[in-house]
Amino acid sequence: MNIKNKKISYIAEINLKSKSAYKQQVLKMCDAFSQKGFAVTLYVINSNNLSFNELKKKYLLKSKFKIKKIFNKFDKLNFLLRIIFSIKLLLILKNKSELIFSRSILLSIILSINNIKSVLEVHQPLSGLTNILFIFYKKKILLNTKFILINKNINKYLNLKKKFYIVADDGVDLKDFNIKKKIKYKNSCVYTGSLFKGKGIEIILKLAEKIRKINFYIYGETRTASKDILKKCKDLKNIKVFGHVNYNRIPEILKSHKIIIMPYSKVVYGNYKNMNIAEFMSPLKLFDYLAAGRIILASQSNSYSHILKNKKNSLICNPLNINDWINAINLVISKKINLMKLQQNSKKTANLYSWDERINKIMKFIN
Repeated sequence: MNIKNKKISYIAEINLKSKSAYKQQVLKMCDAFSQKGFAVTLYVINSNNLSFNELKKKYLLKSKFKIKKIFNKFDKLNFLLRIIFSIKLLLILKNKSELIFSRSILLSIILSINNIKSVLEVHQPLSGLTNILFIFYKKKILLNTKFILINKNINKYLNLKKKFYIVADDGVDLKDFNIKKKIKYKNSCVYTGSLFKGKGIEIILKLAEKIRKINFYIYGETRTASKDILKKCKDLKNIKVFGHVNYNRIPEILKSHKIIIMPYSKVVYGNYKNMNIAEFMSPLKLFDYLAAGRIILASQSNSYSHILKNKKNSLICNPLNINDWINAINLVISKKINLMKLQQNSKKTANLYSWDERINKIMKFIN
């Protein structure tokens, strides 16, 4: 793989009008590569005429890179459009001498068949026709592809030998949180992120019903929540639902609250409604929470147990026991625990998971 010329073609099956964590992760990775001196070109489904300056402002990007769209009309891809997307990119990339970094599994398969090397980042197990193609061409793929897995559990399905992959958690740009902001809401909990089933809104509702003296502030795309859930939220005075906000507001929002809450259930759903992603997660919000340097209350989960440690950089709660959460909140409010230590350790942990550190790990593996 050619990294000497410090040029990267970064491929992502996103459109730039989306509000997904996928889009945020891709933009932040491209920005981090660019800050390290790489000439980055990001290929996406559709740009929807968004200017780079607009993206830079919304996502607190520090550098500049090129963005090229593959389609003018399509915003989402079905399997047929994924094939067309991949073939178009094959024609663009086949004669380029640069590192190809892909978030498209199908594209990396097609590149491998054509003896073109790439780095493929995988965030969940393969499924459907893509999985069938992967199994059929696996030997060829392994000759031409290096894998970045967002979570070690994904390899239970890919069954790769150690030399073919590394595990790299998501990250955060620490400079985004280098702002002075006093805690404005002391008797409150804040949540940011999507409202898909299992990501926390159900536990927040139970907590709001039990602890009326605490306000719960929720920032997330309301279209990802059910109408029933939103109605229940509206009926409770101590739940404030603000909907989606641009990423550039997240640092200030998180630092305004004493308690940041991440109440995942045992079963978690995302954009793929039939797939439980609980054991494959490396939540972007987790690293924002750490960088904010506030008190984190989080569900017990093997997905991030190597990052969050109970009573060291967070308070870990049983997602099946609502009293566990109530006790944790009361512990913080009553200051019966060393809050300063938790906050300091939170920021120390964030330093280990910056985008810069992530890229260093990936480049070391590629070399």
